[in-house]
Amino acid sequence: MQRCARTIACLVLLGILSVVAFGSFSVMALPPIPMRTQGHALDQGGSPLSIGTPIRTFVDGVNYTGGRFPGDTMAVQDGTGSFAVLTAGNSKTNANASDTPAVQEGANLGDTILYAAGDFTVATPVFQETSTWAPETIVTQDLHLGSAPSTPQILKIQGIVTQPAQGGDQFVFLCNPTGSTVSLADYYLERDAPGTYHGGSIALAGVLGASSTVRANLTSPTWLSVGGDALKLVYKNPRGASAPAGGRDIVVDRVEFNATSGGTLTWEPGNTIMGDAPAPGPGRILQRDAACSDTNGPQDFSLGTEPGLPANGPPIVAIVAPSAGQTIEAATSVTFSWTVSDDVFVSSYLHVWANVTIGTETIPLLTDQVGATSVAWTTRDVADSNVVLRVDVEDPFGAHGSASQTFALTRQSPIALIAAVLIAVVLLVFLIFGLRRARKHEEQPPSPPPVPSVPPTPPAARAAIAPPLGGPVSMTDKKVCPRCHTAVDIADVSCFFCGYRFSEQK
Repeated sequence: MQRCARTIACLVLLGILSVVAFGSFSVMALPPIPMRTQGHALDQGGSPLSIGTPIRTFVDGVNYTGGRFPGDTMAVQDGTGSFAVLTAGNSKTNANASDTPAVQEGANLGDTILYAAGDFTVATPVFQETSTWAPETIVTQDLHLGSAPSTPQILKIQGIVTQPAQGGDQFVFLCNPTGSTVSLADYYLERDAPGTYHGGSIALAGVLGASSTVRANLTSPTWLSVGGDALKLVYKNPRGASAPAGGRDIVVDRVEFNATSGGTLTWEPGNTIMGDAPAPGPGRILQRDAACSDTNGPQDFSLGTEPGLPANGPPIVAIVAPSAGQTIEAATSVTFSWTVSDDVFVSSYLHVWANVTIGTETIPLLTDQVGATSVAWTTRDVADSNVVLRVDVEDPFGAHGSASQTFALTRQSPIALIAAVLIAVVLLVFLIFGLRRARKHEEQPPSPPPVPSVPPTPPAARAAIAPPLGGPVSMTDKKVCPRCHTAVDIADVSCFFCGYRFSEQK
């Protein structure tokens, strides 16, 4: 019974291990089996190419050709032009996600494969036929060279400047190592972007003479990432009969560069198996040698000084605040500021350090900040009349400049402190008093509205008073009694006072 229990336990353990093992296989896929292309390599007229002619496969300007099986020589094998080559694939999980998202190791499912009779380090004929990549696929196909007039001349990216010393747009240099003049209108610059082979392009114009170089400006200061990027020179296929690559545009040169510290070219399809050249810093150029040599590797490039720069002198720094001898209150926040300039570089490229020295203590305020022109500092709670601010500036070529300023730290006197406290107390008392009065006023009930006043009764009209005897009388409508001299209406026939009859006057 005990033996049976042990057997069951062992079986359960094996089952668990099997689940873990097979479960891990479902997540981590093996590298894809390459696609095999075989057939005959022929010229445009159908004649076989010479034995040993290299046959290469490209995706986005990267050579993903391999020869892992016996007989896969990656070249024409016999007088009939027979060949067999492998094209590596990009390692993916079962969910079709890249196992190595920081670097593309081969073609992706559905990518177009370009066939060439060389590796584009020198003039390289391109075949008319293309294929679509798929893993574990055997493609049997004869290849025919494209027409010579449609085949690209092998121009090169000679140099890249991503951070011009004087600022402004990025630029590149193109070189023509051939012995004939080439129209730049047949080419354009292109960059990759995460997840796509076509991240943006810039058209070219003009002509490039034999064995010469030309500068081509990019369209902004940030068209290429300064921390790392991939730049391609692409031939604009004129198409037509017997056009190479089935009429598709052809990448004739590709450069990948990445910063040695904090590089940003860590994505597909920009970062590939080609390897990375160093990223150029401010005032630097990533460049080929004078002969524009190419081996499709990062060793083709080195860093040099950006062409056309003036002689380099030390940068200049001038402290604006504090002013010389300025007194600053201790234990308060203050902002120091300065200006910087350089005869080669814009100020945004200059490295800045700032510190304050109090007695024997040096206090760092800034450490290698690029382009800084100010810093805030909470002063120490000490009184010292000989405090020194020092600002050091260094340009990217190592030239150094500095400036210093002496100022004083002072503590507030006790009398001033007491006065400030008293003023604050008085203000507080007034504030409290005002608030209490306002609150008391709000608590009083509102007064009733006033009773409207009754307008006074106008006085009665006074009765007419007869003028006194002998007084002046208006003779317009009156007459005077000759007996008593009373004024009566002119129409009266007798005086109402004495009875005199006016007819007696006759």
